[in-house]
Amino acid sequence: MRTLRLGSALGMLVALLVAPMASAAAPPTTVITIDVTFGGAETFTATGGVVCESGTAVTDPVFVAGFGRMGRGVGTFHLVKTLTCDDGSGTFKLLVDAATAPSSPGTLGGFAAGRGTGDYADLHGAGTIVGTAKEGGIIDVYTGTLTNH
Repeated sequence: MRTLRLGSALGMLVALLVAPMASAAAPPTTVITIDVTFGGAETFTATGGVVCESGTAVTDPVFVAGFGRMGRGVGTFHLVKTLTCDDGSGTFKLLVDAATAPSSPGTLGGFAAGRGTGDYADLHGAGTIVGTAKEGGIIDVYTGTLTNH
């Protein structure tokens, strides 16, 4: 009888320890792709299920530094993007820090997400950005872990 009670107690203890681990799955990866056309509108698409699937983006403010003499050095970009969802669910911001070199076809850096409205009032997270130059603009791909709670 004592062995049965000890086995039951041990079984419950293991169940209590394992349950939180099973329910604490990592959040999905979110990928936001922004199509930037210099002098034109910016649109985005997103996957991962944390934010809306599409919308528009506005870059403001932008701080650019570096590039060295005659544009031959590394340049850095510090900017805020405000993304507005097409479905009317809200807005959220991406704080971006990135760099590029003259021999690079694009930009590399990081971002933090937050300061949302509507459905995204509790949005937060971070990740990386890779920008690839295109004719008249750039395609920025933001990959990270975002949560909305």
